[in-house]
Amino acid sequence: MFLGLNLLSLLSKINFMLMRFCLIICCCLAATTVLAHGNTGDLFRSSAQQEAILVVKVLSTDTIMLEDGIRIKLLGIESYGPPPTPIVKYDDKGRPIEDNEISPTIPLEEQGIVFAQNLMEGKKVVLEYDVESRDEKGQKSAYVYLSDMSLANVELLRQGFVRLKIRPPNVKHEDLLKKAYQEARKEQRGFLSY
Repeated sequence: MFLGLNLLSLLSKINFMLMRFCLIICCCLAATTVLAHGNTGDLFRSSAQQEAILVVKVLSTDTIMLEDGIRIKLLGIESYGPPPTPIVKYDDKGRPIEDNEISPTIPLEEQGIVFAQNLMEGKKVVLEYDVESRDEKGQKSAYVYLSDMSLANVELLRQGFVRLKIRPPNVKHEDLLKKAYQEARKEQRGFLSY
């Protein structure tokens, strides 16, 4: 009987030490994640708990500015760049020469920005962070949900206005993004039209 009590006491101590060990590991993992992300708020926040936030400006097809001044880079995509600036020619007196051969088409970069502005500018969105909430340049990056719960990242890709650029470990919506890219490619939309 005495041996049974010692064995029970020993098992109880082992169980207590195991629970303590697991708690320490969890705390270490949480601290590591906070250090990697640089923001404790991102660690405990899920997209379901986040409030809608206003997009005040679309800076490019893959970057927005929120009402609190924070810039967000959309995950899984990359802009083709800003619209080209028109070349202005001047006469010998320094006056601009009007070009009678102005192209009636709007550059795709400009079409992409207009599409992104119509999609997000002046509207409330919900942000969803992936494994890393900052890109390699330190800029905050997220998936952007629109009011109908569709992803702006996917819509821009589906129209062919951005490149597909998935960077592990941020692969949460990889399949959805690849499907949108394949659709744009098949339909030859945007930059995939040539």
